[in-house]
Amino acid sequence: MRRIVLLLLIISGCACMAQAQRDAQFSQYHTALGYYNPATAGMTGNLDVVALYRLQWLGWDNAPKTLFATAGMPFVFQKKEHGVGVMVLQDNLSSIKSSLTAGLQYAFLKKLGKGTLRIGIQPGMISLSDDGTKVVLPVDSMGSPGADDEAIPTSKVGSKSFDANVGVYYHTDKWYAGVAVMHLLEPQFDDDNFSDYIERTYNFIGGYNIRMNNTLVELQPSIFMQTNFNTYRINVTTRAIYARRYSAGLSWRVDENIANGSAGGLVVMLGATFGKIEGGYAYDVPLSGMGIRNMGSHELFLKYRMQLNKPKTGQSKHKSVRIL
Repeated sequence: MRRIVLLLLIISGCACMAQAQRDAQFSQYHTALGYYNPATAGMTGNLDVVALYRLQWLGWDNAPKTLFATAGMPFVFQKKEHGVGVMVLQDNLSSIKSSLTAGLQYAFLKKLGKGTLRIGIQPGMISLSDDGTKVVLPVDSMGSPGADDEAIPTSKVGSKSFDANVGVYYHTDKWYAGVAVMHLLEPQFDDDNFSDYIERTYNFIGGYNIRMNNTLVELQPSIFMQTNFNTYRINVTTRAIYARRYSAGLSWRVDENIANGSAGGLVVMLGATFGKIEGGYAYDVPLSGMGIRNMGSHELFLKYRMQLNKPKTGQSKHKSVRIL
């Protein structure tokens, strides 16, 4: 299995793993696996509800804003465990362009070796819209508005289309790896006033859990890559977890457009868990590309976890640990 994962990683690298401009960007991708790969639905064995908000390029007018929410849980059918989930994404690329995505997720589970193989699918709908009422046309040298362009709408226009994602995910107690395809059917959007489409994208994620001997610290290095063969994004991350409650991490991000060059950034992450609530914050510091002209990006997430399989209660014999 490790050889298979290594081969997938090599293939993904040769293909220049990338991020399409249509897909939302999350620095804390480990909390948004339900967006990238439907096979992770119900993976923790609990009912998990996650909300993540990203404010991109702080300091720019009409900067992108993204809100993502998902809920997932396992269930048993015919003595076999499955996963199910739902996700919603509101992505405002600017005050003019926005998209809304909603989908249902199902994951089939199979024990394989020392871990679990998960195969997932996500059917759903995606809506794209342009608000032409907020378009500001350029003016000529005399200060008069430019001529109207038939390609630029003057009212609110949009269209909906069916969308689908598929993915495979394998995990053990020590490591995990997953491959997924987003926008499998490359949805088309066509009506009298609106025409657009979304390209198919591919992503890979892999990571390892390293428990430090005789300490309460656990290291979690990971890598995330995404491409549509025109652009790509790579995140290499290392997180440290203390006492399974507090976390801190650093991530190096590289975005590249084959035609327009590359951009990079450094991400600083902090998080904490209190009972059933987990929260985290990430600050994305741009180091190259047009991003250096703004004050970076901010990202917040909250997770609520409800334990479904509660341990049995009852009397148990135990010895006193009192020190005399």
